Amino acid sequence: MDEEKDKDMVSSLLEFKASLDSILEESFSKNEAFCNTIKDSFEHLINLRQNRPAELIAKFLDEKLRDGNKGTSEEELEGTLDKVLVLFKFIQGKDVFEAFYKKDLAKRLLLGKSASIDAEKSMISKLKTECGS
Repeated sequence: MDEEKDKDMVSSLLEFKASLDSILEESFSKNEAFCNTIKDSFEHLINLRQNRPAELIAKFLDEKLRDGNKGTSEEELEGTLDKVLVLFKFIQGKDVFEAFYKKDLAKRLLLGKSASIDAEKSMISKLKTECGS
């Protein structure tokens, strides 16, 4: 697939999901049938490329949690992490995500490249809650 498009995939998915949620709320008053259809369709869409979305979501998180994003406030970073966690819920390759995330987390911590230890702890806690461990 196209590397340029891969680079922007997570951002594009976040924007697309936000627009779907907005349409669902404004036009369909969060009708349960529409909610379920959109959820199922979005899950199908995000998993078309098997493990690639899991890898790209992990890389996106790595980029956001690196110290290069020091200009971002804690609240903005936390909001981004919450939005990405919504995408995480849809991916089927959670084991692939875990492998990439652990490797990137170790690099950030060992090299002192993390933007915020609190954000790292928060993300790990959210992932534990989501995965049930």
